[in-house]
Amino acid sequence: MEYYVLASGSAGNSTFIKFKEKGILIDCGVSRKQLVYRLEKCGYQLKDIDYVFLTHDHFDHNKNIHLFEKRIIYAGKDCVDDLPEQQIFQPYQPITFASLSIIPLPLSHDATCCFGFVFLEDNQKLVYVTDTGYVSSKNASYMQNANYYIIESNHDVSMLMNTKRPMYLKNRILSDYGHLSNLDSAHLIARLIGNQTKEIVLAHLSREANTPELALETYRRMISDDHIDIKVASQIEVVGGGNSEN
Repeated sequence: MEYYVLASGSAGNSTFIKFKEKGILIDCGVSRKQLVYRLEKCGYQLKDIDYVFLTHDHFDHNKNIHLFEKRIIYAGKDCVDDLPEQQIFQPYQPITFASLSIIPLPLSHDATCCFGFVFLEDNQKLVYVTDTGYVSSKNASYMQNANYYIIESNHDVSMLMNTKRPMYLKNRILSDYGHLSNLDSAHLIARLIGNQTKEIVLAHLSREANTPELALETYRRMISDDHIDIKVASQIEVVGGGNSEN
């Protein structure tokens, strides 16, 4: 199992995960040119994408979903027009492709129908959760002791409150339908990690209300295990993990 966060942030999101027999792209919020370029940096091409999972219908996630045929797209209800019923995510109902099993987790976000995922293949487990104001106890039960976490760490609350954003937008971000702060994210993952956990990628950082240094500092205060590699996803650079070498 390899993962590559191709782009992460409010300007566009996309992640490619390569399993033994399948390649899955999560979101396509980047241009075709950038998608091809970043995949090639990881040693892959568009033809290596077997399925596309859309987390939700916000522009920074679905901007170029039209690049792909609908027969390979999976999404929540009403996020993509005329999607076959079998390609619509149902909360907690597993999807299987050969040796791979995926559990869709319904998230709390101000979008039409937002999902995160738990990927299971052989004895490996990857959790992908961004764009959520909180994580329910039920979701957390599925997220325990994963090998790899790609998790939202969107903002530092103090930095957010000091931005020039209007108050309604600040309240939206801080709400149960907004985004996880550094502190909320770190508290959550500190409860979930276990002896199988190897890597954590902090994703969807705000450009105005966060910094990679702040996000990492918050996490390292909560998680002192030197065996766990904590990384920060980027809007510009590809961040890889799992069995990848990036």
